[in-house]
Amino acid sequence: MFDSWESIAALAAAVLIAYGVILWLGIIVWTYRDIRERTRDGWSQTVSVLLVLLFNAPGLILYLLLRPHETLTEAYERRLEAEALMRDLPEPRPTCPTCDRPMREDFLLCPYCRTKLRQPCTGCGQALELGWVACPYCGAQGPQAFAPAPAARAATNVAPPLAQEPPQSATAPASAPPAEAGTPQARPSP
Repeated sequence: MFDSWESIAALAAAVLIAYGVILWLGIIVWTYRDIRERTRDGWSQTVSVLLVLLFNAPGLILYLLLRPHETLTEAYERRLEAEALMRDLPEPRPTCPTCDRPMREDFLLCPYCRTKLRQPCTGCGQALELGWVACPYCGAQGPQAFAPAPAARAATNVAPPLAQEPPQSATAPASAPPAEAGTPQARPSP
């Protein structure tokens, strides 16, 4: 069978060529499976396989440099781990909207700048957010629910409630004209 060195060299060349073709096909299959684990984008999958198909070992090296660094499973596990870590973190402490200093949940006023943060419930005394119309603890209606609507104020001829009384000026006239019946009078400061 092996009469000469030429036949041995031809057989060795055929085995090496067959081995190279099988290795090349194996690399193509491996590339296809690897890129499918790393991206769902069909275009990227096709380009990666064609890169290895056309350029063989240099294409494989280029693919290894350009492929996504983590598989879809690794990315999913990383996101799950990040979500678990976020759940384990303590809630951020509330801060004053005016001076940005840390506050406790039950503060009604900022002790530093006196900004009104919450209001006490008329029923149970719990601290309520300023925009709430009912207490979630006892069900009492908040102060906003008792304030009449602007149309109702105009119909009853009642002035809207003031947040604070305006200061009396030194140049104010001593005698003010009489007020209409039903309107509240501002009390002079002592």
